[in-house]
Amino acid sequence: MSNFLIENGFQRGDVDNTLLLKSKGEHLLIVKVYVDGIIFGATHINLCDDFSKLMTDFEMSMMGEQNFFIGLQIKQTS
Repeated sequence: MSNFLIENGFQRGDVDNTLLLKSKGEHLLIVKVYVDGIIFGATHINLCDDFSKLMTDFEMSMMGEQNFFIGLQIKQTS
């Protein structure tokens, strides 16, 4: 999956190679691959929509806004 994302314009994080980044103008899409899960977020909703469309070849469930990930509580703010 990482190779697929890199072929589609993502770059690996410098410290964590399971963190993938893609920028479009001033906006940023961040994807974290963890075992059999993916968490992603962006500074613009269109990037999230584009990512969802890109990933149609993979089995993926959209579960909405995330509140917890790997034992960490997440709070979304503007």
